[in-house]
Amino acid sequence: MSLVAVLLLGLLQGLTEFLPVSSSGHLVLAQSFISGFSQPGALLDVALHLGTLGAVCVYFRRDIFLLATACFSADHPEAATSRHFLWLLVMGSVPTMIIGLSFREQFESLFTNPQGVGLALLVTGTLLFVTDRIRGQGRPLSEMRVRDAVLIGIAQGCAIVPGISRSGTTITAGVVLGLERDLLVRYSFLLSVPMIGGAFLLQLLLHWEEIVSGIDVFAYTLGTLVAAGVGYASIPLLIRMTRSQRLSPFAYYCWVIGGLAVLLTTDF
Repeated sequence: MSLVAVLLLGLLQGLTEFLPVSSSGHLVLAQSFISGFSQPGALLDVALHLGTLGAVCVYFRRDIFLLATACFSADHPEAATSRHFLWLLVMGSVPTMIIGLSFREQFESLFTNPQGVGLALLVTGTLLFVTDRIRGQGRPLSEMRVRDAVLIGIAQGCAIVPGISRSGTTITAGVVLGLERDLLVRYSFLLSVPMIGGAFLLQLLLHWEEIVSGIDVFAYTLGTLVAAGVGYASIPLLIRMTRSQRLSPFAYYCWVIGGLAVLLTTDF
């Protein structure tokens, strides 16, 4: 696998991770066109996601700091809110972890199935289209409950399937539950931190011998850095689009790309 290919995949990851179009699905489709492409498990995909995870941590650094200090800052005016938010993030992460570990092999097999990705993108487009048509102010953080967090966590677990957008699915679930859109953007991004971090550690443990003996660490590192830089620049776009309830353009995009993927991989 060439350095250029890894850098292009890093660019693609950065551009699509924070848009509701499934970066994993785009990586699978792009990799299917790279001659001789191979990776240990889904290690490269997860490494590139680690780059965009870094972008989330930098962009939402104030939120993460408040969450990290919530249990030790009882006198801080935002401590109670931060502890509530942290508890919701923990409860949302549990179903994702259970789903990911229970169906790990099935999910990994989908990373070599472009046709399956195409079908999943069609589903993502439909979810975004429906979400854009749900109106209302939505409940704020103070009214978000554990049940909401668990259901959003289940939605995120299903989005491990490449082609199902993680941000799109979690935001859709939250909108259907009647939550505030600004809250959902923050919650969706921060909920990705334990998911992606855990997935990366799992891939390291599963493929450690192959990593030590085979992969191009330099290329992986550069690809991850490219994904981080481009991803950081993309975050504000999703925030603006979600607030303005203009997700339909992404729905049309997913339908076109998903339809083409299905057509090009189907034997007639």
